Amino acid sequence: MVANSGELFDSVDRRSMIGGAAALGMAAMLPPSASAQMARATMAKDKEGWEWGPMRWVQICATEDDPGRYDKAFWLDFLKQTSTQGVCLSAGGVTAFYPTKVPYHYRSPFLGDGDMFGELVHACKAMGIRVLARVDPHAMRADALAAHPEWVARDAAGQPKRHPTDRDLYLTCPNGDVTFAWMPQVLREIVGTYPVDGVFGNRWAGAAGLCHCGVCTTKFKAASGFAVPSSLNDVGDPATRAYLIWDNEMRYEQLALWARTVDAVNPQAFFTPGTWGRLDPRRLRRTARALFADRQARSGNAPAWLNGRSAKETACLMPDRPMSGIFAVGETATPYRFMDSVQAPTEISAYLHDGLAHGFRPWMTKFKAEVFDKRWVPAVTKAYAWHARHEAYFRNTENLATVAMLHSSQTSTYYVPDVPRDMGAGGPQDAQSLRGGSDDATSGFYQALVEARVPFAFVDERLLDPQAIDRYKVIVLPNIAALSDAQCAALRGYVERGGAIVATHETALYDEWGKRRTNFGLADLFGCDFTGTVDQRVQNSYLTVRGPGPLTVGLDDTPRIMAGTKRVHVRPRDAGMRAAFTLVPSYPDLPMEKVYTATRTTDIPMIYARKFGKGRVVYLPFDIDRTFWENSTADHLTVLRNAVAWAADGAQPMEVAGPGFLDISYWRQRTSVAAHLVNLTNPMAMRGYMREILPAGPYQVRLTLPPGVRPSRVRLLEAERDATFRQDGSRLIVDVPQVQLHEVVAVDFA
Repeated sequence: MVANSGELFDSVDRRSMIGGAAALGMAAMLPPSASAQMARATMAKDKEGWEWGPMRWVQICATEDDPGRYDKAFWLDFLKQTSTQGVCLSAGGVTAFYPTKVPYHYRSPFLGDGDMFGELVHACKAMGIRVLARVDPHAMRADALAAHPEWVARDAAGQPKRHPTDRDLYLTCPNGDVTFAWMPQVLREIVGTYPVDGVFGNRWAGAAGLCHCGVCTTKFKAASGFAVPSSLNDVGDPATRAYLIWDNEMRYEQLALWARTVDAVNPQAFFTPGTWGRLDPRRLRRTARALFADRQARSGNAPAWLNGRSAKETACLMPDRPMSGIFAVGETATPYRFMDSVQAPTEISAYLHDGLAHGFRPWMTKFKAEVFDKRWVPAVTKAYAWHARHEAYFRNTENLATVAMLHSSQTSTYYVPDVPRDMGAGGPQDAQSLRGGSDDATSGFYQALVEARVPFAFVDERLLDPQAIDRYKVIVLPNIAALSDAQCAALRGYVERGGAIVATHETALYDEWGKRRTNFGLADLFGCDFTGTVDQRVQNSYLTVRGPGPLTVGLDDTPRIMAGTKRVHVRPRDAGMRAAFTLVPSYPDLPMEKVYTATRTTDIPMIYARKFGKGRVVYLPFDIDRTFWENSTADHLTVLRNAVAWAADGAQPMEVAGPGFLDISYWRQRTSVAAHLVNLTNPMAMRGYMREILPAGPYQVRLTLPPGVRPSRVRLLEAERDATFRQDGSRLIVDVPQVQLHEVVAVDFA
């Protein structure tokens, strides 16, 4: 029996749970300015590495029966036709595709006397292509289990965990000798035997979930004093929180060991993780010289801009690293994986190009080296060849967006709203949205910014020093509920210096552990105080429009618009404030005879827009972004667009006029700028998959050029011709007659 989890946890801070301050790492304890200086020094050093060279990647992900069956000539010709500069080849882990000598490193039974990995490595190196060796240690076979029972992950009853899709395999424990003794042997063998440039870790941290083996229970008990929890669902439980921290510490230790192992054999090579989860970018940068984001495809109701979002999220972690976006040509999206089928070429193209527009270097992955269905080949070849012809305009040095959205792993991990188990209506909200919905808020605001054609980036909650965020005019906080006091102070300082924030719903109402505060951590910025109540289900509530004004543009012809479905009760600090939107309280929506209210208007503000220091703040005490994601109400789009426009207090650096659904971005290169227009106009844009490309246009693109530069030539890269343009002061105005899929306005400097 334990004390109240909140009280107990208050007495146990992060450092004590993991065995001392040193475990947090030197960079995590530096002041923001010193941390930024370290980042810049690391960036200057790392840009000398080979990883900055390859712009186009291909991963050939082999299956056990591929040796002797795959067409080597096909792949080498494909690499040539696509001007591929980097490849990732299956080497070992679950299965070895070379003649390994490491005990229990299972060799493909189809390999015979051959060496599939070796022959591809040498052929690619002869073509001048960089090579990463793919390893995956998440599963093992019965012979390894019999010899080393401590290598396998165990459930709470102590039984070995079988692989969920192949019952002949067992899941490995990520915290014992497989990770810290056996895999280093495999890494040394691969890097010491073959001229590889690095090692890529797929499922490098395992796939076993909670492990109750003797190694894990002993290590975790020693580090935290707790037993391994039965699940990680209750993030308020101190044991759960301690486990999440401990698991991260094990991953930092693993990354450091594997990096040292590879470097000791070949100092020019490195290990890079395929995923990084909650890992702190300040510590991740110690070993990661390049990032390869593994979000392969979309499915279900995933939006067409999903790969662009993945690129932005990756860039915010370590903007001083080259980053590639892994996309699959097969049907790999969860929960179903039809690995030998092929997505529609239009879907492949749209997904690939949206990633390109937001800074990804493309990384195509093909599961199984033996190719049954080649319908993907023309789409990838065309995109890669086009990218190669215009490569200089994709070697970005700076994102020119002046709006950013805050990316918060804290909120997604620890924020659990206090909601009843059953809200009574039985709708889809009850099953999903009421237990958080923090990503729904982010997705909703993301969709609004895309539709509003606002170029924007992400910033990470752990990197809020002035050098990182002061370049942005506006930072959007879509229900970023869990923020520490230090993070709130950083955002307060940002606004005081002249920045602006737009925040919604429960932003800053919880600390970094998801514990509710008595008041917002940013109450002074918001201009209101929390009164203690959050309505988790509000039906049939409205906003009275009190215009005209900058926040009601486009809505002044209507007295009332839809409100949200959740509401935070607040009290304004200025009792006489006049809000652009005020509350019409909830009233019955059934039966029809009762759908009316006696309270037609109130003076209760539902938007707080004010100046603070040298900056501006907009706060909306309800879930407008989450509701927009669920209902796509045009009025909510207008409110969100107006809020960002008022906060920015000036034009965006890139503005686009014309029809359709575009995803835009604006980048600088060494001697040019490139403005991207990705045409997502399609009835399938918000549900996989895109069936056809629907050309749209014409467009007028207005660009603010960087200070001190003059344009010498303006080209349209999709049309591959010079563009018509003119200058209006500091603005460059370019006519774009049509966008097929992905037009780039490329401006060379004089």
